[in-house]
Amino acid sequence: MTALELISLITQVLFIGLFAVVLRHAARNPGRASFDSVLLFGSIAAVVAIGRVANLIGLEGDPAITILSLIVLSIAPFAMLRLVDDFNGTPRWVQLAGGLAFAGVAALTIVGFPRMAVVVELATIGFFVAVGGYAAVAFADASRRTRGITRRRMTAVAVGAALFIGAVVAVVVGALFPSVAPGLGLVAQIIALVAVLAFFLGFAPPAWMRRAWREPDLRGFLERSVHLAGVADERAAMLDLQSAAAAAFGASGASIGLAEPERRTLRYASAEGGWVEYPDHQFIAGRAFTEGRRLVSLDARRDDPAEAARYEAANALTVIAAPIATEDRRIGVLSVYASRAPIFVEDDLWLLELLADQAAVLIEARTLTAHAGQLRAREDAALLKEEFLSAAAHDLRTPLTVVLGQAELLERRLQREPTANVDRTSVGRIVREARRLRDLVGELLDAQRLEQGRVVMDLEPADLCQILESVRDRHSAAGTSVRVTRPDRPLVGAVDRPRLEQVLENLVENAMKYGSHGGVPEIEIDADDGAAQITVVDHGVGIPEADRARIFERFFRASNVESVTDTGLGLGLYICRRIVNAHGGRIWHEPTPGGGSTFHISLPLQDAGAPADEAATAEPGWSSSVGSEAAADA
Repeated sequence: MTALELISLITQVLFIGLFAVVLRHAARNPGRASFDSVLLFGSIAAVVAIGRVANLIGLEGDPAITILSLIVLSIAPFAMLRLVDDFNGTPRWVQLAGGLAFAGVAALTIVGFPRMAVVVELATIGFFVAVGGYAAVAFADASRRTRGITRRRMTAVAVGAALFIGAVVAVVVGALFPSVAPGLGLVAQIIALVAVLAFFLGFAPPAWMRRAWREPDLRGFLERSVHLAGVADERAAMLDLQSAAAAAFGASGASIGLAEPERRTLRYASAEGGWVEYPDHQFIAGRAFTEGRRLVSLDARRDDPAEAARYEAANALTVIAAPIATEDRRIGVLSVYASRAPIFVEDDLWLLELLADQAAVLIEARTLTAHAGQLRAREDAALLKEEFLSAAAHDLRTPLTVVLGQAELLERRLQREPTANVDRTSVGRIVREARRLRDLVGELLDAQRLEQGRVVMDLEPADLCQILESVRDRHSAAGTSVRVTRPDRPLVGAVDRPRLEQVLENLVENAMKYGSHGGVPEIEIDADDGAAQITVVDHGVGIPEADRARIFERFFRASNVESVTDTGLGLGLYICRRIVNAHGGRIWHEPTPGGGSTFHISLPLQDAGAPADEAATAEPGWSSSVGSEAAADA
């Protein structure tokens, strides 16, 4: 056996073996694409079989055998053209022209071969180059527009088609020109051998090669989706996971339905926002979920006519779906859809199940992360509650001890001397500490009502400058000083006056509590770009930089207030922020140059340019006033 004969034998065996593989696959997965694959390799295998039988019975070279071989072999380019339509779609006229060309070549071969062999051979070359060449180019173009394992297999098919057409053309040219037939015969056999190997890679790649080809798609899916376990927004996480799945397939889109067992529904993330729910048996995806198996629909409108309009609108004419499940429960379903059926659907099904398993891991990881976050939140809440109870018990006990001690002292004195005069100092301390208890309890109630949204702001037009002056006057009457700097015109805003006064009182009291000894709190107000800017300044201990981000949180107290005996529950600034926010304003803190704290409040003005009323100060420029001095607080 010569080398040429050995190569020819190997090529023929491989083509017959490839025909057997695609025939078995077609029997398991019937469909147009499977039929056309059988038609392609069946025609080639039939030509091989005809040649072998003719050789055995001594009819090699018989014109009838040649005619039959040419007609059967001409089926191959036509089958390639049909495969292109199966995968990528072609204009109807192209399919019609290919069919007419095949019929014309077959008729010409039957009628004219004995008398016009050269014409028939030239027509055959033209048919193979035109139809087969178009198919090879179309396969190559389709491979560029796909991705992953489908791109690799389509590339192999394009190479195999081009080489097969080249081998057939070389054989026919050799028949036309006998002088170059031996050399062209060897070239044709080598090209045919490479072609059948490329066809094997395209239509029946070995398992190890499929795994290697799938790895980049799986890695890309994992790289895009592994961070989703920590994404707080579940809807955004599902949309990203769907996008990653669609990209892995190169499909039109993908969807993930999450099971709600109590309601027997599947909920899907909506790109427009929120979620949409459907019964868990609705759509092809729902059937895959309820039946617990993968499903393939090459024509979704036919297989699920009740939802045909939805499939049409989503360009989801082909749907493959697989349940997302763990060992003990089904948690959802993953479906991928496209406008056309994949020619290598078995690869897509394998990858779909793999991605569904990976999605189950990611979704479970998200669930565990959410549970862990809830547990941490509960632990933080419990710790906050304990810290609050400890602080509240300490701060409420201090004035309560004073009140109780002074009251018991007065009681014993009156028991000994019923006619004795009341100790005014003791009564003053009782009143002062009782008021402090009242304020602490009031802060707790205010914080609770503000958190629950139960405090309704009664907004009415008011001169903010007058509100600042009323706060200053109250402190002056109590014997403490507050400096107020204001413009000579009213600044009118829609405010709840008692609540805004509560904010200013709190800030002023903090300035007194944590200000330097003998320092006077300062309040300034001015208008800027349609808003009132209120500033409360002290020159005291200030707030450590590490604590500044948390000073408006509930129950938080700066770390440097331990030396201050008159501490509170850590609710004052929290309440201030909630009240200011309810007015449509904002409050923030800045350190005072040289030490201390400066709090800024910005509130919208209703009419910043209104003329001053009779109650406003009429003097031009700025006015600065300080309340009367006092040695001790009330």
